[in-house]
Amino acid sequence: MAIVVCASALIVRAQAPAPTQDMAHPQGTNAGIFAFTGHCASCHDTSKDGAQDRYTLNHRTPEEVLATITTGRMAQYAQGLSEYEKRVLAVYVGGRPLGAAASGDASQMKNRCESHPAFAPGKGSEWNGWGFDGTNSRFQTSPGLTAADTPKLALKWAFGFPNGNSAYGQPTVAGGRVFVGADTGFVYSLDAASGCIHWSFRADAGVRTALSVGPGNRANRFLAYFGDVKGNVYAVNAETGAQVWKDRLDNHPIARVTGAPKLIAGRLYVPLSSLEESGAGNPNYPCCTFRGGVASYDAITGKRLWKSYTIPTEAQPRKRTAKGMYLYGPAGAGVWSSPTVDLKRRAVYVATGNAYTEPAAEASDAVIAYDLDTGSRLWTKQVMANDAYVRDCPGKYRPNVPTDNKSETCPDDLGPDMDFGNSPILRTLADGRTLIVIGQKDGHAWALDPDKRGAVVWSRQLGLGFEGGGSIMWGSAADDSLAYFPVTRARQNLGLAALRLTTGELAWRASPPEGGSAPVTVIPGVVFFGSSAGAVYAYSTADGKALWQFDTAREFDTVNGVSAKGGNINAAGPVVAGGMLFVPSGYSDLGGGVRGNVLLAFGPQ
Repeated sequence: MAIVVCASALIVRAQAPAPTQDMAHPQGTNAGIFAFTGHCASCHDTSKDGAQDRYTLNHRTPEEVLATITTGRMAQYAQGLSEYEKRVLAVYVGGRPLGAAASGDASQMKNRCESHPAFAPGKGSEWNGWGFDGTNSRFQTSPGLTAADTPKLALKWAFGFPNGNSAYGQPTVAGGRVFVGADTGFVYSLDAASGCIHWSFRADAGVRTALSVGPGNRANRFLAYFGDVKGNVYAVNAETGAQVWKDRLDNHPIARVTGAPKLIAGRLYVPLSSLEESGAGNPNYPCCTFRGGVASYDAITGKRLWKSYTIPTEAQPRKRTAKGMYLYGPAGAGVWSSPTVDLKRRAVYVATGNAYTEPAAEASDAVIAYDLDTGSRLWTKQVMANDAYVRDCPGKYRPNVPTDNKSETCPDDLGPDMDFGNSPILRTLADGRTLIVIGQKDGHAWALDPDKRGAVVWSRQLGLGFEGGGSIMWGSAADDSLAYFPVTRARQNLGLAALRLTTGELAWRASPPEGGSAPVTVIPGVVFFGSSAGAVYAYSTADGKALWQFDTAREFDTVNGVSAKGGNINAAGPVVAGGMLFVPSGYSDLGGGVRGNVLLAFGPQ
């Protein structure tokens, strides 16, 4: 194994962020990428002395990486790293937690399904993919559950993700099965009624996306699609878990797929994001070259039909720092969320993240429309300009570091990081108008007109983004009359806001004891909302009246015999199908939130 830790990079130690040092579950994202960009990237991203690139290294297990830099041939170059830095570096490079391979496979668990009934998705009540439908409404129209049933919800079963790792992905429910991904890289197929395990599949890295299930061909009757945090896209046999095809979406070393692929009419639309901003504040990193995008695939064969970037021009070198690092641009505008498909207008809409370099590209903090068939850009609507942001910039978000030590890789005018984590929601009103509804991290709710190149129809400020975080993060929802926005509390008693689709006027607010940014889910008469403290709530869509709540931040007995507890409910939201509510609890990424490792299934008692 040829992992090289550049000696030159270790001479001048960058001041890495100070994460919570959980030695049992070291985070492999922010802290790990900061360590890699400061100590390894100058060799591995340039193939210096034959060093393998990050994508090749990703095929190594975290255990192999840790052994190489601790006691192996690269140990002499890693002497300046602490034990914790070595562990987060190994987890980042390996793309999954330590110990994942040994305990994650379904064959190592209890409660394997004794029988495998014929799999027949597309019938009855299901939740397929991220936003329930192609418009990402998160409005379950046939839940098999009523508002009157909601106060009677009780826990039916709990599934524990092995090795105490994070409840990473949002579940998909189709054909009587639950499909869910984990940060270990394992994807599981469970029985929706009992939680028994049909199969598991191990991807190359953690799987944060929801899965989309659709028809296949004679050899593979149904396929399930997802992406991983190293930029790979997969199709597996939904009945057996066998891999059918796989593609690396982008060659950038820090590319990832965090938004769920969208499956519509035999085509798969896959968004592209990255974590380049998480290491770019390191003075030893040549910032920045990544640009977001979306690609279209033939869902059956895996042939890529087109790929379009959010920033049309490839990053070019602009200047050199005092340390000799080249700085590039433009860069950024990743697509963190699932694309939205508009079959009537033959368009696919994506929402973008912040820029990494200044001046910030027009495509950052924007909604972009692409032609569904060709990938050509139709229009761009930017809602916040000049948001050029990277993490860990001394003198800005790290007040203990003097401003005059600021890294030259950071933007001079560091942006607020108030981009889009939401998917665009497409809704047609009773009067025939169509709106794109979306929430932004700065606390704005927006309604845009797709027939007028994204012109603003209405907007409302529902909360305030705050230093190091956002106000409306991962997922809003909309039924036929209201749009629902989860608002992070941040010292404000905000919680959940319902706006009238026609005007943007506030219909009601619900204020639980603690706010949260988890995606909300709507069924007729009820909206479900998860909090950062682990509680899941149900409110009446009529007036915001509380109907039910459950504290998930505790230990659970699981159907697969794995020790499990709940925690933060964040990027993965609750889903409803077949008369049951499914809640992943314990999402943890970028070192934030209370870690948990459980998927909970509720039904009326």
